[in-house]
Amino acid sequence: MPRLTPARATAQRERILDAALTCFAREGFHAATMQDIVAESGLSPGAIYGYFKGKTEMVMAIASERHAMERRRMENALAAPDIDTSVRRLVEDFVLGLRDPVEQRWRRLAVQLWAESLSNPRLRREALAGVTQAIDALSPLVGKAQAEGRWPAHLDPRSAARVMISILQGISLQLAWDSSIDMASFASALRIMIDPPAT
Repeated sequence: MPRLTPARATAQRERILDAALTCFAREGFHAATMQDIVAESGLSPGAIYGYFKGKTEMVMAIASERHAMERRRMENALAAPDIDTSVRRLVEDFVLGLRDPVEQRWRRLAVQLWAESLSNPRLRREALAGVTQAIDALSPLVGKAQAEGRWPAHLDPRSAARVMISILQGISLQLAWDSSIDMASFASALRIMIDPPAT
């Protein structure tokens, strides 16, 4: 059997992770089986086990890739020349983006992983790494708003960043319960709460 090229191997790995994400979001992390992932991916069990030993390795890889993607999104938002544009990009990418079924699929899995991480040290470390990277990225935005007199000087930037992250986590959970939430109205309210207009 000829060896896969690096590009083909990468594509096959992503195909497996996409199938796993679909199964975990649809069936639940524990209920989904390796057989489900085999069927969803259209690959052989041998091909899948050549990349991952089991579901935990798959979900760790999914979470790691998501955190890397979210870091790039935050960097893009925070590279904007002004706070208003940064906030708009953050809301569009992380909140209005929740209207996308693909994003909803990931968030449904994320909610399951938060619960699972309470008893799984590996998942806990990955979850905390994602929160820490978001705090590190968002804290300078808070500091910039303080320097411009838009937010109180006594506000702790890291605590404010944690509040912003908690809002995303909370709406992700609510959306997993109720897909009919009006995300445009939620995003509008969030923009006003994060950076209220001058009166």
